[in-house]
Amino acid sequence: MRFGICAPYREVAALKSCPFDYLEENVQRFLIPERPQEEFEECWQEARQLPVPIEAANSLLPADLTVVATPSRLVDTKRLGRYMKTALQRAEQVGIRIIVFGSGSARAFPSGYNRADAVQQIGAHLSQWSDWAQNQGVQIVLEPLRYEETNTLNTVAEAGTLVASIGKPGARLLADVYHMACNNESPEDILLCASLLSHVHVAEKQDRAAPGRNGEDFRPYFSALHQADYDRRISIECIWQNFAAEVGPAIETLREQWMTSAA
Repeated sequence: MRFGICAPYREVAALKSCPFDYLEENVQRFLIPERPQEEFEECWQEARQLPVPIEAANSLLPADLTVVATPSRLVDTKRLGRYMKTALQRAEQVGIRIIVFGSGSARAFPSGYNRADAVQQIGAHLSQWSDWAQNQGVQIVLEPLRYEETNTLNTVAEAGTLVASIGKPGARLLADVYHMACNNESPEDILLCASLLSHVHVAEKQDRAAPGRNGEDFRPYFSALHQADYDRRISIECIWQNFAAEVGPAIETLREQWMTSAA
């Protein structure tokens, strides 16, 4: 199992040591798909000096790049297609293999619109993106989000059903322990979609804290991941209070709970 963190590469560069295996960056902040290639190259020249690789990126779409068209709102398909192709090309350039599609605001639909139609539209976009992603050696993982963050695809079961219907290797599923806990989903729900799972996020439910801060136990979720034979990446996606001081103990907490949940 590879354990990583979600953080800006410049903050990682300031650490005295990196106890994690990889970094998960931010599409909008690091790959900057709507900025010139020269600006991106400057970021990449800095980031490639890190002692750990950047293997994933989250925060795919800005809130104003909506993906659900309604009678009162259009989708800017030209901008969206240009944005996604640029993001995926740059991801391949830096060695990113996982792009996280959370983007709760971008995929939300307005009150009164049909939820099933919204999900169908999201699935159509994801299907097209998955073809582009596969060509770049990247997987787009759909992230179920807590109910407070979006009104579509909130649970692992819902998102898994959509990913399964797409049936393409470029589109896969993410399980986020924090969102699952907030939504009162059972850890066993992971087993329903085990074959689709390509990425995992984790944070404590209280305050979306770094692992270990409040002593929360992730082992029920980790046990389900063991049963699912999951052996890829787990990223800490939390609200750091003191990044430099917390990152080491957080990774240590994950490694210990992962090992002790294997039985």
